[in-house]
Amino acid sequence: MFKIVRFPSKLDSFFRSLTTEFHWDHFEYFRMLVLLFASAWSRRNVSAVYRSVDETVFPHRTRFNNFVNLGRWDPEKALAMKAHELLGSLHLGKGDVIDLIIDDSKKAKCGKFMEAVGWIFDHVSGRNIRGHQYVKATLRVKGHTIPFGIRLYVKEADCESLDVEFQKTTHFAAELIHTFHAPKGVKVRVLLDSFYLCPCVVKACREKGFHFVSTLKSNRNLFKGGRKLKAGIYGKNLFRRKKTRRFHVSATSTTSTYTYVDAGWMAVSTLGVLHVIFSRKNRDPNILGIVTDDPSLTPAKIIKAYDARWSIEVFFKDTKQLLGLGQYQNRSYQAAVIHLHLVCFAYALLTHIAIQRERAQGKRKKVARLSTKDLQNELRRIVWDDLTDHLKDLPDGNSVIKELSRLLVAA
Repeated sequence: MFKIVRFPSKLDSFFRSLTTEFHWDHFEYFRMLVLLFASAWSRRNVSAVYRSVDETVFPHRTRFNNFVNLGRWDPEKALAMKAHELLGSLHLGKGDVIDLIIDDSKKAKCGKFMEAVGWIFDHVSGRNIRGHQYVKATLRVKGHTIPFGIRLYVKEADCESLDVEFQKTTHFAAELIHTFHAPKGVKVRVLLDSFYLCPCVVKACREKGFHFVSTLKSNRNLFKGGRKLKAGIYGKNLFRRKKTRRFHVSATSTTSTYTYVDAGWMAVSTLGVLHVIFSRKNRDPNILGIVTDDPSLTPAKIIKAYDARWSIEVFFKDTKQLLGLGQYQNRSYQAAVIHLHLVCFAYALLTHIAIQRERAQGKRKKVARLSTKDLQNELRRIVWDDLTDHLKDLPDGNSVIKELSRLLVAA
């Protein structure tokens, strides 16, 4: 791998609108860090990614580190602005639907003096871990995933020392819903898991005029004909008593078969009357309750809508494994927040490349969707092309060899 000698001009269109969000030369450090997070092969912390920068252009690594630690910009506002800009580039119109997907993730951290670290239960591993938890909102539209917002959770006991207001994760979810403004005439559907199906999140959806689709906890109370029913038990009984139907959802390389029963519109505790169905995916023995307040959705469309929520799981997997979500080593709470947003901007940059690639191919030709890893390689190609343009400006072949030797990153 060779060092980056200058910022590729081909990427200016992504960053241009963000110049006003920064003071002094902080914009240069921001866009270089985003580029490094999206394209580097190493871990995504300042000391590791700085090895991929030409030190004659950026001679002080500490300035990158200060940018992360000081946080003299509003990352939440900037990320939301970029998400709306990417939505605008998709030219959405009447009849298009945006899926606003809310979920959270945890990351174990071993730093003894790292701020906002606490003990949390990780459902993936089934044990308590010491680390950070963050709530994420992504937008899924026309097959593209766009990061919209991310919030780092701080336990109430630590809020005073960090000078931050305590908010539950469900309140973060409601805030992210409130701050999203859809293009005129475009429908928004909020996709939730059972934890976020709560009064404050549902209230936020209704105040914004958004419909929602969510799973049900098995112990949720349902009411029908004056009877109180537990969702888990009622779903199993319906599968035994009523005739089931099947619905197939096709993905890129697989097809999932859902067996379902329509329970109709029922009162759900604290949330009002909702459309309830129960479904089973492939040969999974578990029966899952799914609810929505959207009267236009048939049972099959409810299943298909909720199936789109899987994209945020892919987002977490790709950002953790390929973009370094959670690989920060700085002690401060502010540095963790900045790092999380830099990773989201790196993913947004890859989404921008995917959108530009489709636009370049034209409407008539159907373009195969690239994975996150393939989009990273496309970005590395852009960086390499910029390096070759730099080498062409050198006077002779010996100068080119010397420059390549200087810019080669040590293994």
